[in-house]
Amino acid sequence: MKKNILPDEFVVLAKKVPQLIIDLKYCGDDNLIGRPLEGYASNGSAVLTIEAAESLQKMLAYLKQPAVKSTLKMTDPTLVIWDAYRPQMGCEDFWQWSQSSCEKTKKDYYPNIDKKDFFKLGYIARKSSHSRGSTIDLNIVDTVDGRALEMGTRFDFMDPLSHPDNRDVAPLIYQNRQFLKKFMNDFNWLGIDQEWWHFTFTLEPFPETYFNFPVVNYEE
Repeated sequence: MKKNILPDEFVVLAKKVPQLIIDLKYCGDDNLIGRPLEGYASNGSAVLTIEAAESLQKMLAYLKQPAVKSTLKMTDPTLVIWDAYRPQMGCEDFWQWSQSSCEKTKKDYYPNIDKKDFFKLGYIARKSSHSRGSTIDLNIVDTVDGRALEMGTRFDFMDPLSHPDNRDVAPLIYQNRQFLKKFMNDFNWLGIDQEWWHFTFTLEPFPETYFNFPVVNYEE
């Protein structure tokens, strides 16, 4: 069997930063569209540019500091990654899905918004920063008990309640979102106004390049 070859500028997160928890949502059915996204294999690997992955290594070292663990009330905090590099074909699949009549995930993911409006509202982009290889969707989670930092909504909940600066959430939720945003900013990751989980590495090496290689198993 021919081995899948990853572009030289990218690394497999499970190899480069093994302390991460990888849970790529678009490789399966537990996601916004209710099926695998185009370009994602069921055993696909989370990959990022080398520069972005090296930043994650520094971030994990910070999370392990006693004072940070005390603030988070976690014994062994790490990052859970829900999406990393996304091929351009996946972005196009999102667009086609948004224009279709399929609504099977509406109740759980976008009860108050028409999915055709996702793009103009800024929740999804037809040319996504994910495809440049230095954007991640994530949260902080305790490896000991699996408890994630409480953020008030699920990942990919397309709604104003997911906006990181929305004050219409419990004070603890707002505080957690602000902690995550500052933590990411301190390591040169910038979020967006619509999603508390989405961050792009500001020192990304390919700010104008949108890749289209598939998310398959690059770990064998």
